[in-house]
Amino acid sequence: MRFQFLIFTSLLFFISSCDRQTANNELYSRHWTEADRTLLLTDLAASQELVMESITNLDEDQWNWRADSNHWSIALVVEHLITHDELFFRELQVLSNLPEMTKALEKQFSDDDFILSYSEITPQNNGKSPPYLEPQGRWCTQADAVRSYVRSRKALIDFVTQADIDLRSYYTTSGRGPTQYRDLHQLLLISIAHTERHHKQIENIKKQLTLS
Repeated sequence: MRFQFLIFTSLLFFISSCDRQTANNELYSRHWTEADRTLLLTDLAASQELVMESITNLDEDQWNWRADSNHWSIALVVEHLITHDELFFRELQVLSNLPEMTKALEKQFSDDDFILSYSEITPQNNGKSPPYLEPQGRWCTQADAVRSYVRSRKALIDFVTQADIDLRSYYTTSGRGPTQYRDLHQLLLISIAHTERHHKQIENIKKQLTLS
């Protein structure tokens, strides 16, 4: 009787092990690596530094200058960057606690290089921001906005530094067009590309300032 019980429990273990293996095989095939972590940490910091260098030594008039009512000032661009980082940080926190994605969804995702192409200012990437990302003049001074920008970017950097999960196994469908589906690593790549694109926008505004 004892022998039969051992055989029965062994079969149960074998079945459950096979079930676990099948479940694992159904997950997204790409995995987040330490090289991915390093890339994100390096580029999150580097893209932030580009913005910080661009806005250093601006006076309040330059900070708030607008070509016309249809164009943003540097102050509004920076506010938009803060709001974007805050939104993505909340997405990362929520989505990383949801179930992992299955392999069946993998075909919905663009590759990383396409995600990073959003760093360029093109007609496709230069559309109107959704209402929830429109700047509203949240900060009265440049100093207050800069402090908030440093804080919001630090939250993303800290998340990546401390992450102990596979960011490739969690995803969002909050994007638009070809990047509607993004795993959490790609969500952070979007944040990097978005920052680089708006850094170029800031530089373009500064060029207009010298001509005005």
